[in-house]
Amino acid sequence: MLRGFAIKKNVYQGSDGVQVDAVRDVKTFDTKQEAEAAAANCGGHVINVHKREPKPRKPSRRNQAWMNELK
Repeated sequence: MLRGFAIKKNVYQGSDGVQVDAVRDVKTFDTKQEAEAAAANCGGHVINVHKREPKPRKPSRRNQAWMNELK
């Protein structure tokens, strides 16, 4: 599980400064101190963000390879 911090105002703001509606799309700060400094500048508050790592995909079987080529 990946952990990080983000700023919550009426939208979520991440370390790249981009404001997004969903917490799953936000780029997180690595440390809480960085997030608190940014929150002080924009008037928001710091929240903990827990993102799950994507599960690795199983390799396709030979007889299913043609289906993946169609996508």
